[in-house]
Parts: sequence; C-alpha cells; structure tokens
Amino acid sequence: MCLGQNDYSGKFTFIKKIYIIDYMFPFNKTDRLIFVNIKNSYEAYSRHETDNPFYRKSLYDCTIKYWRIASEKALSATHILGCYKGKVIEVVRINNVTTAKTGNYFGRAVFEGEEQPDSIYLGLDLHEVFDTLANFNTKYYEYDEL
Repeated sequence: MCLGQNDYSGKFTFIKKIYIIDYMFPFNKTDRLIFVNIKNSYEAYSRHETDNPFYRKSLYDCTIKYWRIASEKALSATHILGCYKGKVIEVVRINNVTTAKTGNYFGRAVFEGEEQPDSIYLGLDLHEVFDTLANFNTKYYEYDEL
C-alpha cells in the first residue's frame, strides 16, 4: 500500500498525516512532541502585562509551565513546542517534568529543559500536522509506523 491510499480500514487520515510529516518537513522519528498553545501567556508576556494571571517572564516560561497532560505522555515526551497562531515559535528539549504542588495550577505539568534555537520544528505550521486546531490547548505527537 502506498502512502495516502485508503485501505478501507479507517486509516486514511492517519496515513495522510504520516505522508505530510515524512515529506513536507524534517521530522526525527524518535522524537515525541508536545505541542502547547501559548497564546494567552505569550500575549501577556509580549505586552509585559505583569498583573495578568497568564503572564510569564520569558518565552521559555510560556512554553514549559502549567499544562494539563497525562503524566505518561509528559514523562515520555522529548520536546515541548510553544505554538502561537498555528506556528511553532519555541522548542525546548525536555530534561525533567514535575507537577505544580500548590496554587491555581496544582497538578499541572511543569517542564524543564534546554531551548533549541536551531530546531527543525521552529516555524512549523501546525495545519500541516493536525487536521484541526479547534480548541487546541495541548497535543501530543509520536511517530507510529504503519
């Protein structure tokens, strides 16, 4: 079966995603990615709205802090990608994951890692990866062989 061909098992959409990822932009098949929508925190950061509850002190903090995601996905991910208006604008290689212990964000994931300014994912248009971005907050992506 060639990529993009429907085998009538309901896999056409998945095959289409793999086709796009393999041929439209570079993708490391061992990477496990968490895409996060940083719109609220990024806009508060950009406007320096320190009184805004979404304000973070850096683009890095906008990307790594306070995400609702299943712990098994958070622990298995290799990168977290900060996305704004459908584009990846920050990439962090994950070294550690903890959870917030107190406050309004209790139980949410907090990532630590190294910024990747030369990442192959910077500038990626999420419309090339996902069918829809409706209600996008966090999305997990892991390459899966057919």
